[in-house]
Amino acid sequence: GTTRARTVEGLPMFAAHTHCVSTRAAFGATPRHGSTSRTHSRVLGFAKPNRRGPATKGRNAAYPSITASASSNDDARITVIGEALWDSLPKGLFLGGAPANVACHLRELGRSPTVVSRVGDDELGREVLRRLTKRGLSTDLIQVDTTNTPTGFVVVTMDGSMPSYDIVQPSAWDAMEPTEQLVTAATGAVVVYGSLAQRDARSRAAIGAAAAVASKRVFDINLRPPFIDPAMCVEHAKQCWLLKLNDDELPEMYNWCGLDGLDGSDPAQVIAMACAVRDALECDNLCVTRGGDGALLVASSGAVAQHPGFDVTAVDTVGAGDSFLATLLDSLLGGATASASLERACRVGAFVATQQGATPMHDRDAIEGLVSK
Repeated sequence: GTTRARTVEGLPMFAAHTHCVSTRAAFGATPRHGSTSRTHSRVLGFAKPNRRGPATKGRNAAYPSITASASSNDDARITVIGEALWDSLPKGLFLGGAPANVACHLRELGRSPTVVSRVGDDELGREVLRRLTKRGLSTDLIQVDTTNTPTGFVVVTMDGSMPSYDIVQPSAWDAMEPTEQLVTAATGAVVVYGSLAQRDARSRAAIGAAAAVASKRVFDINLRPPFIDPAMCVEHAKQCWLLKLNDDELPEMYNWCGLDGLDGSDPAQVIAMACAVRDALECDNLCVTRGGDGALLVASSGAVAQHPGFDVTAVDTVGAGDSFLATLLDSLLGGATASASLERACRVGAFVATQQGATPMHDRDAIEGLVSK
């Protein structure tokens, strides 16, 4: 193992101990203590890597504004369940984990999601609780592990603005329990979750319990090799209210659904593939992020919206997709059209790519000032 001195979002606080050992742990198998798995992430929609970005000026709950329709679910309760962890970036430690990131961005957008996760009984875990509390989020449903399993930790290596990840295993979020409080929080709520937190059977059971009582399910597949279980991914994608994929994950889901005839080799095929997957899975809304080509949304109405993305200088794309999802969810629940929802989500995601860390405060002026490609 190695000891890595880090700062927490610029503040020197503690040293983090990591064991960087390659693993081939099977999905759902009991992980070895202190191992990590490396995975790489392609830059999604945000080009021109640079080490500097605009300073954050402050947060604002709505930009651009959206107008609710008669079908608005603007007061919907949202429960986000999954990994809460620390991303160890070259600039220091930053609060992370896709579900925790989504919750922080939903809070920036003026919502008050319930966060369900699990942290270790250690300084990193206590700092997660402090940070989430500081962001205005309740930590009542974040479980504290009592078995000496550490708080989640990911070593993020940057190649320009492109991250690769060493995911420490096991982590406390692998052992979430399906408590009565968790089920109560999920009952009748919009439940947001992904596939990574289901790599362990214990947290998979907790997420399954939450998904079973949700009014709407939002599944961000967020594949992280080697923790990929096709059958599980298809199961949770079926009949979900919103499915989010990137353009690498779309062909995988297309194949997992037993579909063929399309290879996604051009934009028209990508749209056709997305529509075919949505029909096969019978989900309401399907979103595909398309790297430098922006994103598309196949809406519940059958409409297909596309956006080319924004021309920004990317500093750090970690968390950009999570902010995109949070904003898309906020907009769709607020009754915005597919086109307006997609534009707003791309806008916020592009802003986050110009900032360090996955959960920067939202800067209204910077977000509204972005120029579409």
